[in-house]
Amino acid sequence: MPGYTNPYYPYQQNYQPPALSPMPDQLAQYRQQYQQPMPMQPPAPQIQAQPQQPAGSILWVRSEQEAQDFLVAPNNAVVLWDSNSPVIYLKQADASGKPSMKIYDLVERTVMPSATAGTAAADYVTRKEFNELSALVNRLSMPKQTAHTEPTKEAESNA
Repeated sequence: MPGYTNPYYPYQQNYQPPALSPMPDQLAQYRQQYQQPMPMQPPAPQIQAQPQQPAGSILWVRSEQEAQDFLVAPNNAVVLWDSNSPVIYLKQADASGKPSMKIYDLVERTVMPSATAGTAAADYVTRKEFNELSALVNRLSMPKQTAHTEPTKEAESNA
């Protein structure tokens, strides 16, 4: 094939295969591996991360924009409190690192003490009211008595 040339596999006329040497044992392989200098790798790019605070502490931000800019690690969530308004931001990142944020407004809950006491009392009856109602039901469920007969002792004790 002297006239054929392939740009991917150029023909080499004076090719000599490397001399074969015996295979080194495992110990020799490890020595070769660790005696060779390690190739220098470029340093990883520095990502400006927010300072990590211990669990249970409150993370304060000054605005919604600052909450949007807050970095969250993948598969994590942080609660950010706004120092200028009554707002809480819940910022989360999914497994791919895509962030999402929910905004909650803090609203004071006012409870009227007299309103709750009145409704609680209206929901229940006293024992006296229950007994009066029970007697009325018993009287209405009894068969009508004629004017000549007197009520029995059982009917009076139930009433």
